[in-house]
Amino acid sequence: MKKHPYIAVTGTMGVGKSTAAALLATRLGYTLVSENFGDNLFLARFYKDMKRWAFHSQTFFLMEKISQMMNTKKLLTTSSVIQDTPIEQDAYSYARAHVEMGNIDEAEWELYEKILKTFAPVLPKPTLIVSLEAPMSVIAKRIEDRGRGFEKSVPLSYLKRLQHLNSVWIDVIDRHTKVIHIDTSHLDIVSNERDQASFVARVTEALS
Repeated sequence: MKKHPYIAVTGTMGVGKSTAAALLATRLGYTLVSENFGDNLFLARFYKDMKRWAFHSQTFFLMEKISQMMNTKKLLTTSSVIQDTPIEQDAYSYARAHVEMGNIDEAEWELYEKILKTFAPVLPKPTLIVSLEAPMSVIAKRIEDRGRGFEKSVPLSYLKRLQHLNSVWIDVIDRHTKVIHIDTSHLDIVSNERDQASFVARVTEALS
């Protein structure tokens, strides 16, 4: 049976994951699996009281991602897949950040990680992880430019924490999964066709 490639795109909030994933899906003819924020019933409560609702919100995201990846497993039997944000980033960047900030306590983290590790053996593993990188100044500027309301209040210290945590879990996963690191500082994959072609070519080459 033919094994279809499964690419996951990762990177700090604002680095351009969704744009990159959509571009790759279009150019390579892959099925795009996007992030889904809208259905999290705890998100509004979380932004009002992070310490009270962080565990609920992050666990909701985790279960949504597990469900999404079970569906991805089915998709991979017939098509290649691009995923916007792998489950490792949900867990070891976003959720772990709230442990470090004191919004999720150790007992809650232990339960969260137990859920993840229970499902992990049956979830598909990426063929390739595309790690998008840029200096914090570039990321902060991109977040400001795209003007999403809830992101405007995100402190720089939180973005730096996410960037550090991303590097930690990527260093671990790099030991058993192929990872390509792409500096997006001077890439305009939104509207520059040459940059788009260059980006897609680098990912295609890494797959071979």
